[in-house]
Parts: sequence; structure tokens; C-alpha cells
Amino acid sequence: MLLLKRQEITTGHPSVVSRFGQGSDHIFAAFFGGIKSGISYINKHTFIALAQWIAFHLLVHVRNVYVELKHLTLSNTHSKKVLDMVRGKGEVKKHGASFYLRRISKEVKDEKK
Repeated sequence: MLLLKRQEITTGHPSVVSRFGQGSDHIFAAFFGGIKSGISYINKHTFIALAQWIAFHLLVHVRNVYVELKHLTLSNTHSKKVLDMVRGKGEVKKHGASFYLRRISKEVKDEKK
């Protein structure tokens, strides 16, 4: 590329590659001009609004995936039982539970009365 450009400068005539690319120069000039004008509209306020818009639409899809996974998990009875135990809603038996879990179970039963 450098050698072709050097030859153009020394001879004063465009090379074959330059003549071939001249037909598309106006297309690239318009493309990069459009990008430049689009970027010129972005200031601090529009950047913040654009970032919030993008974040909102990304988080909506992430939340939908989370809700779907939660629904699938809760529809499985074994998973629901595990989640209930983690939340402290499970049944605590005296022989298999630690002192801490028995005390929590006792406090929960006392609060219900």
C-alpha cells in the first residue's frame, strides 16, 4: 500500500487500485459523514438517556428469564420442598436438626400461637 502510494506521488498518476476504488469513495464519505453527524447529537444528557434505555431493555429480558426459571423451579415439587426448607418453612425433626434449627422452629411455632 505504501509503495503504491509512493508511486502515485512520484509519478502524479493514480494507480490501478486507486482508480478502482474511486467509484466507492462517495459511498464511504456518506457513511462516515452519517456516523459523524450521529455522534454530534450525543451529549451528556442524551448519553445518560441512551444508557438508561439500553439498561432497561436488557434488564427486562434478564428479569423475564429469572421469572421463568423461578416458575420452573417452583413447579418441581422437590425443588419447592428444598426452597421451603431454605426459607425456614420446612418441617424440623428433633433427631436430625441442629440446636439452632430446633430453636428457630420453636420460635416460629410460638409466634403462630
